[in-house]
Amino acid sequence: MKKLWLFLTVLFIMPAVLADITIETDQPVYNLGNKIRASASALYEADFEGLLKLTISCNGYKLQYYTTPVVLEANSRTAVDVPELTATSSMLGSCAILGDLTTNDNLIIEEEGSNVFEVTHKLSVLPVNAKITSLPSETIKIVGIVNEAFGNNVLKAKIKATLDNQTYETEAIDGKFDVSISLPKSIKSGSHQIEITASDAKNNIGDGLVGLEVIAVPNYIKLEVSSNNIKPGEKVSITSSLYDQADEIIYDGLGLEMVYGNEEKIFTKTVQSNEKIDYEFSQYAKPGNYLLTSTYKDLKAESLLNITTIREIKIKYQNQSVFIENIGNIPFVEEITLFLQNELQKFAITKKISVEPGKVLAFDLSKEVPGGIYNILVKAQKNVIEKLNESINNVASDEEILAENAVIEDNRPIYKKMASGFSSIGGRLVGADGLLTKNPLIAPLILAAIVLMVIVRYGRKPIMRLIKRDKKENKADKED
Repeated sequence: MKKLWLFLTVLFIMPAVLADITIETDQPVYNLGNKIRASASALYEADFEGLLKLTISCNGYKLQYYTTPVVLEANSRTAVDVPELTATSSMLGSCAILGDLTTNDNLIIEEEGSNVFEVTHKLSVLPVNAKITSLPSETIKIVGIVNEAFGNNVLKAKIKATLDNQTYETEAIDGKFDVSISLPKSIKSGSHQIEITASDAKNNIGDGLVGLEVIAVPNYIKLEVSSNNIKPGEKVSITSSLYDQADEIIYDGLGLEMVYGNEEKIFTKTVQSNEKIDYEFSQYAKPGNYLLTSTYKDLKAESLLNITTIREIKIKYQNQSVFIENIGNIPFVEEITLFLQNELQKFAITKKISVEPGKVLAFDLSKEVPGGIYNILVKAQKNVIEKLNESINNVASDEEILAENAVIEDNRPIYKKMASGFSSIGGRLVGADGLLTKNPLIAPLILAAIVLMVIVRYGRKPIMRLIKRDKKENKADKED
């Protein structure tokens, strides 16, 4: 009965008695495997003998890991040696250490908690350089430090550096690592990320990123044309593209030049990589090989274009003249025969012509034949004719009608008219039934008469012009 009374008396008195527990950890955060070090002390205003119990509490996980007897003097704080506690995966998250001051009969006198701290498995990976610039084929170094969450160097950790699915490994000793990466020759230009991962034997892990900028290296030029065999007057599409070490296009300016026969420059210009341009050849472009060259610094690409040979002319009649136009791309040298025919006569006019591409040759029929109404026909020896503005590439050797019922004036020179007159008259006098054949003694008289008639017919106008000119000259002399 006395004992019960004593217990109840202590029970009522104790809440009024001052007691205090202080618990502190040495770090605000711990990695797995770290030792959690805590300091604890207790204060009581009266002499006390009992127990101090410590429990770690982390997100539903609790573990009473230390109990020790304590003897406290009144109003004197007493420190307690607390053993280290290893952080485990069960403790991940926010934690605190709870302290209970109890009697030997397990009656709680005071209960306090420590500061809140974290248990984590994260490591900090800290590259010295957050970004690196390099050329393909070079070897780069990734240097850095691996720290625990509180900032302590990790004594030992495995390091993996991953670039474009390729992994490079090394070890971090005392928190320091250095990994070498040999960049492939054909690595893509532009931005890459190198992922650095660290892991230790206690299942702590961490990662970091290093930016890598790969400089594009011009590797080759690709020159594309829509066709290598081209007709005069046709258009060709040209695309010149600059590629880097990874076969990707570099957008930069390229030189583009076309030369005919290694001497004559057709054009020189600057184009953008992968830009499509069109070039239209002249209708009279020279036949043969045209060298197309694209350049960028010391890189060059070439393509050979061939312009086909076109041998073609147009022949047309207009205003008493025949016009021959060379619409091909080579000189046209040919012998062409024209026939002018009416009901009484048929005249043949043969011309050896030479016409350069794009040029027109004309000759006046009124200076070739007597005046009259004619059908005009044409025949080319090599059968390359265009008549009436219509193309004829494979013409038979037969005559082709160029014009019908064409009115031709007589604008021939005097000598042609006289020759024609002699020929006409002579045809009527000479022959089996000709007058001279029947009467040879009168031949001189008739010949003189013929000459006189020709002079009168064809020479009257020239003679009159001479007479008029002499009169003018005499008049001018008298005035002087």
